[in-house]
Amino acid sequence: MKVGPFLAWLLLKALHTAVSLLPFPVLLAVSRAAGTACYALGIRRRVVTENLRAAFGKELPEPELDRMGKRCYAEYGRIFSEIVKSDRLLRKREEHFDVQGLPTLVEAVNSGMGLLILSGHIGNFVVLGHFLRSMGFPMTFVARRVANEYVNREIEKVYGRHGSTIIPVRGFKNDPQGGIRLFRSLKRGDIVVALVDQDAGPDGYMSTFFGLPTSIPAGPARYAYRSRTPVTTAFATREGGRLCLEILPPIDYSGAGSPEAAERILLDEYSRRLEEKVRKAPEQYFWFHKKWKTLPEMRARYGGAG
Repeated sequence: MKVGPFLAWLLLKALHTAVSLLPFPVLLAVSRAAGTACYALGIRRRVVTENLRAAFGKELPEPELDRMGKRCYAEYGRIFSEIVKSDRLLRKREEHFDVQGLPTLVEAVNSGMGLLILSGHIGNFVVLGHFLRSMGFPMTFVARRVANEYVNREIEKVYGRHGSTIIPVRGFKNDPQGGIRLFRSLKRGDIVVALVDQDAGPDGYMSTFFGLPTSIPAGPARYAYRSRTPVTTAFATREGGRLCLEILPPIDYSGAGSPEAAERILLDEYSRRLEEKVRKAPEQYFWFHKKWKTLPEMRARYGGAG
């Protein structure tokens, strides 16, 4: 047993146990304050700042970008508290949740063809997955594995907390077993959710996001083509104090004659839809990731940030 990863997991476990004992209003206030403190301490602030400049720098002045970044930190404090207290929210789901586009899910279940939902790290995508599962929809999540196996198990528990199925993957091109599990799930007619907005390096598909080339995972789109699975997008954001999930109509890729063509149709439309949603709620997007690190000029701007 490696001591370092185990101790990191133990610390995470202890922190989760401690904060879960707090009343939700107290936890919410503490989490938002912790997010604001992380901003003040400069944790990942360079990455967030450069991402916001790349996306909005031509439209917004620097002070507004700073305020947007600060709100992003506080918002992810809120998201953390909602994940910890998801059971509480689900007990009164009519007060906390709203969903548009449910007929798309109903059709996926009734047809037996299943559905691939391409989503992204915006809003509280984890808790809204729990919400759909609580409504009786069988959900399967593709979860990216992390290096620390102990922490990885905890992440899988979070996704599977309310009975959802988990497909753990290291990647979509260097993990044949993960790819096979994903393909079989789609072939069975499952409802599969894959977050495909983080940088996929040189092996990814180069789409466009906020006018910049962006590398994103292509595997789910290719597997959907091979299994002839309908594909749509869904994004979760906070609107008017409620967690709102918008499931958009399926993307028509019937004219694609190859996996490459399907990849292009699906992922370019996905990127367009994601950008539209992020423009409406920029502080709810996960700007902490090096979204454009495949681009040399952006790698230089991120500098030594980890």
